[in-house]
Amino acid sequence: MRKWLETQLYKKAFSRALFGLFGLMIKEIRVAPRQFMSWNPLSILRTFWLIILSTLKLVTGRSLRVSYSFTGEDRLIESLLKKSITYNGFYVDVGCNHPVFLSNTYLFYRRGWRGIGIDANADLIKKFRWYRPRDKVVASLVSNRVEPLEFMKLTNNVLSTVHSTYMNDFLEQGQKILKKEVMQPRTLSSILDELHCPHEFDLLSIDVEGHDWNVLQSIDLAKYKPELIVAELNPGPDLVDYLGKYGYSLKGAVLKNSYFMKS
Repeated sequence: MRKWLETQLYKKAFSRALFGLFGLMIKEIRVAPRQFMSWNPLSILRTFWLIILSTLKLVTGRSLRVSYSFTGEDRLIESLLKKSITYNGFYVDVGCNHPVFLSNTYLFYRRGWRGIGIDANADLIKKFRWYRPRDKVVASLVSNRVEPLEFMKLTNNVLSTVHSTYMNDFLEQGQKILKKEVMQPRTLSSILDELHCPHEFDLLSIDVEGHDWNVLQSIDLAKYKPELIVAELNPGPDLVDYLGKYGYSLKGAVLKNSYFMKS
């Protein structure tokens, strides 16, 4: 019976897509209460609204297969990891910024995944605690450098950075520096140790506006072994050789991001 059912569902692209959408709808509805319900009464309304959006998948079809990332990174991540609908994974999101808007990990949170979010902007971390109450979040500047660094918050908080070399371009684009804050950086490994992160997990996403290489060098990849690493880095020979020592190979680069998979 099972073999016959699988044959009927997968012999045509349309039936396979419909079956996949139905599975996603059921998974998102089932996990919504545990992912989004919290002590705040408004979380009930938000959970109910997300359930409604999930049910619309069958009506709108693939046109509602949205991406929350800036340029569809979450869809590429989904394709590379190839996890089943029932799978509940774990991610580490460095430079997580807003919990929903332009997020590389919100798509997976909606499906029952959980993880760790890290950002130097404490205001955004507060939003994480409201929108994604099951994630562990930390307001911290991550780097392999030990000296205090100046973190600059811009009107477009996505562009906030510790790299002053980017400032002229940002200011010419109409950005303004809202606040400068001297922060003591922490290594990514120390944060993962503190939060008891599993040594093997699915996704490490790094997006820290010019400081990605420093963040990557601050994690002990012999101890922590994400299956997929996504970072805003040029896939030059130095990066390829560095990650190759830990068993990672370049799967591709799209616009600013490079994708490395554990062999």
